[in-house]
Amino acid sequence: MITTTAIVAREPEQPLTINWAMEEVEVYTPGEGEILVEMRATGICHTDIVLSSVPSGSIGIQYPKILGHEGAGIVRALGQNVKSVEVGDPVLLSYYSCSTCEPCQTAHPAYCDVFAKENYVGRQGGMKICKAGEEPWSKYFGQSSFARHSIVSEASVVNVKDMLRSEDELKLFAPLGCGFQTGMGAIFNTSNAGPDDVVMILGLGAVGMGALMTARIRECKAIIVVDKVEARLEHAKGLGASHTLNTGTLDSTGLKDAVCKLFPSGASVVIDTTGVPALIEEGLQATRKRGKLVLIGVAPLGYGLNVDVVHHINVSDNEPRFRYFQR
Repeated sequence: MITTTAIVAREPEQPLTINWAMEEVEVYTPGEGEILVEMRATGICHTDIVLSSVPSGSIGIQYPKILGHEGAGIVRALGQNVKSVEVGDPVLLSYYSCSTCEPCQTAHPAYCDVFAKENYVGRQGGMKICKAGEEPWSKYFGQSSFARHSIVSEASVVNVKDMLRSEDELKLFAPLGCGFQTGMGAIFNTSNAGPDDVVMILGLGAVGMGALMTARIRECKAIIVVDKVEARLEHAKGLGASHTLNTGTLDSTGLKDAVCKLFPSGASVVIDTTGVPALIEEGLQATRKRGKLVLIGVAPLGYGLNVDVVHHINVSDNEPRFRYFQR
């Protein structure tokens, strides 16, 4: 057992706020299939904020807990039967999956049967808070990388000893564990976007930028990026965006009309990374027939998306909709 520090999330004092503080914790010895990792860097994801701003009991969330799921670090100790790393190896960390359920067995570990429980909630038993003597919920996304040292599931570890040239690169690539791989996967796997697609990306954080760069690699016909921060939009141009839309300066006609001015049929692939209901709905309206809307950003709990089903059937706005239901 070693003593280290961690950002401990406690139950919010006000709705939709976070209650984080740096505290001393004791980290236990790794068990079977577990690894002790000393963190060198970690990203902060919107999911960390969302899942620590809800009351205890919401979607299974319990407090205190230790968040963080974009970790990068060095292996310091091994539990039994760990095969993929050795002490001293640099590692990048990602989400946990069981490897045995049907989605895992068919190469879809992000849809693992225990994904929500193991990643959003985590487990107790890896740490103890020194001052209060509490066992926090850790092993969040298999890693809890907001701790200086953490017990990590081997399933969450990628050994990068033969890929990186320096510790600075290890730190730089920490967001690959969530943000960038999520954006890449939305283009490469989920939507399978390619040269015939007009892609629109809502939000230019790590996920959105990852989607943008992948869309460029896939040689998509056009890439429209949407954000309210002008500096991000300018940066996106250098990464391959063909068109930029600033939601802070759009006129009253809205996002759909702005997109249709560029491409009258709309976008064939829309990737939402924001979780903002108004943008999700406008993104849906701007999606062409037979298009794909990929939802990544975490929307407010309880939000339901209304879909105009008839609009997405083979009906144009200037034709009587009943004619397609006649014999």
